[in-house]
Amino acid sequence: MRTILIIDDDQAIIDVLRDAITEGITGVTCLSELDFNQAVARVESERPDAVVLDLLEGPVVADPPGQLTWQSLWNGRFCPVIIYTAFGGPLTPPVPDDHPFVKLVVKGVGTQAQVVQHLQAFRPLVASIESLHREVDLVLQRVLRDTAGAAVIPGTDVAHLVHAARRRVAALMDEKTTTEGRSLFSWEQYLIPAFGEDPLTGDLIRRRGSQWNDPHAYRLVLSPSCDMVAGRNESSVLVAKCASASVMKQRLQLPGNADRAAERVRTQVLTQGHWNGFLPLPEFPNRVPLLVASLKDLEVLPYVAIRPAPGGQPEFERVASIDSPFREQIAWAFLSTVGRPGMPDRDMTQWSRDIAAAANPPAPAGAQPAPQGS
Repeated sequence: MRTILIIDDDQAIIDVLRDAITEGITGVTCLSELDFNQAVARVESERPDAVVLDLLEGPVVADPPGQLTWQSLWNGRFCPVIIYTAFGGPLTPPVPDDHPFVKLVVKGVGTQAQVVQHLQAFRPLVASIESLHREVDLVLQRVLRDTAGAAVIPGTDVAHLVHAARRRVAALMDEKTTTEGRSLFSWEQYLIPAFGEDPLTGDLIRRRGSQWNDPHAYRLVLSPSCDMVAGRNESSVLVAKCASASVMKQRLQLPGNADRAAERVRTQVLTQGHWNGFLPLPEFPNRVPLLVASLKDLEVLPYVAIRPAPGGQPEFERVASIDSPFREQIAWAFLSTVGRPGMPDRDMTQWSRDIAAAANPPAPAGAQPAPQGS
């Protein structure tokens, strides 16, 4: 963390905060802005790593000018922010509970120490944000160099450039980055919060009001995304019920040795993506538990149970979407499970013996055994 912008109309408060921050966090530079009308422009020009924002200007309580700054931060150039104010009224948008990048501290004697504590907690998050900015900038540089710069797209075709570059940025972001030579984490298949306004194939939904770590509260959406767009004669949604990973563990009859059990799960289940109608879903820390969706234990939900009419409360909330190509993997697993033809019982024991015998035919009568190599 290098720069912090303090936005407050009281220079004395700025001075106290600056002293507390520079004493508590080494190597940081504190910038300040007294004029709320200039605050947004300062954020744009300085691009601070974090903002400490007051809301009130003097004794005025109604419509605090700092609220416009807060709205601009939330909707525009967002960065970690501490709202440090004596204002006790509602904000638009409301300050979200437990947001990792937004904290609210009520002004009072000695409360600047709370500001410093929150800023210290921001430091590893700020480092991650900086890394993400560098990665996005690098991808954009490659797009402009390889797509526009190579005359693939005429420089005069502005709309074509924007849309083609946007597609290429999305594709390049899916590649392994230049700074990380690693495989994807299992939970990187999730998009959290859920993507878009309408339900999508592969969405993970949870019964409203249930605990995040209750596996039985989850359902996996299987209906095609095109059938779930609001206003297109939507009526119902096909979902798979979820359970804990112990269900699949019992069916697999895993050995007691942890390494051998993990190897069997990897080779028999994860490499294929599903097994015997079970589709494993990874854990997303503190948001989604380790799950197994049963592609044979299905349920039909009314559309309004997921996406209600305006003002309504859905029975299920969309917790996560599944990114491509994992979304397509779910669709294929479902088709592979339910789309197979029903077959009668056959004598597979004798059939398997016939195949084994054909693969190892007996030696002809009188034939000499092949000499053994030295």
